[in-house]
Amino acid sequence: MTALAAGRRFVLQHLALLVAGLGLAWLLLALPALSQTPNWAEDFEAYRAATVRLAEEGTLYLTQSLTTGFEPQGQGLYLYPPPLGVAFEPFAGLDPASGAVVWYLFKVGALALAAVLMPVRPATRLLAFGLTAIGFAAARDLTMGNVSTLLLVPLAAGWRWLDRPAGSVALALATSVRATMGAFLLWFAVRRAWRPLGWMIATGLATITLTVPFVGLDGYGDYFAMLGNVSGTGNLEQNRHVTALAMALGLDPSHWWLLVVPTLVLTVSAVVLSARRDAATGYMVTAAATLLLAPLMWDHYLALLMLPAAFLFERGRRWGILLPLCSWAPAPLMPLVAIAALLLPFLARGLPASDRAV
Repeated sequence: MTALAAGRRFVLQHLALLVAGLGLAWLLLALPALSQTPNWAEDFEAYRAATVRLAEEGTLYLTQSLTTGFEPQGQGLYLYPPPLGVAFEPFAGLDPASGAVVWYLFKVGALALAAVLMPVRPATRLLAFGLTAIGFAAARDLTMGNVSTLLLVPLAAGWRWLDRPAGSVALALATSVRATMGAFLLWFAVRRAWRPLGWMIATGLATITLTVPFVGLDGYGDYFAMLGNVSGTGNLEQNRHVTALAMALGLDPSHWWLLVVPTLVLTVSAVVLSARRDAATGYMVTAAATLLLAPLMWDHYLALLMLPAAFLFERGRRWGILLPLCSWAPAPLMPLVAIAALLLPFLARGLPASDRAV
């Protein structure tokens, strides 16, 4: 190793430690202030209430979400498949105030674990963790008590154990929480990676089987009934999908398909074309695709940017590590950030030998 390379490595390692330390300090020191914001623990309370409702009424879902159309925002709505509600049972025994704090700290730990699991160099992990921690998406997710930060753990595991049973199991568990993660089924199929596909499907079926005793088959029927009643996603001010860009451009709602349809075509095409690249590149493209496949993308979904940030940095595109900070972009630009996360992995390259030590 040359003196210059050693010097660069020394600077990078210490910079990474500083950034990670600042990120962790921010998450911990900001907790008292974040807990006083209007949206504090909004989603956590919805998950906890769903678990309590399951025990008392036999369903995770609010009656109005099963019987009539509704906008999927606030109102204590539970919008997820049954497994999350079942897994949330330990929090039902905690009072809401202390449970929200425990959930917050649990997810800070999840963010750190996801960074550790990523198959990249330690300095890259530290940088990605720190920059994600100070990004808007992570702060928003932790404040509301959503699952976006938590989902980084199975996504990082899926990357670490790519095309191995453990990776497919992790992706199936992620899909049982956020259905758009099912995009990996398409990616495995396009690549003809039949064993990983089989493991993912088998784990999904096992998850359903294990949760049926708690929610019954009616629980899954309620989930699909609830999805069928979702309406008005394009009118939600907090929606950061391409509909947000359409609103900013002043397009008539009847013409939003002019942006939505091309975005869906681009997303699916990117996943299919990524099968021609190495597996890690395709994995990052597919992970980003999960942001764009449904007509609903909250700002905290962009916590996912930690993965392509680390990937791009490791593959020689050093500027990619800044992706998590793009979650601070104005609302109309957030769909463009998601599209960039979809396409930028195609620019990744292998690190030249001279850079491997840095």
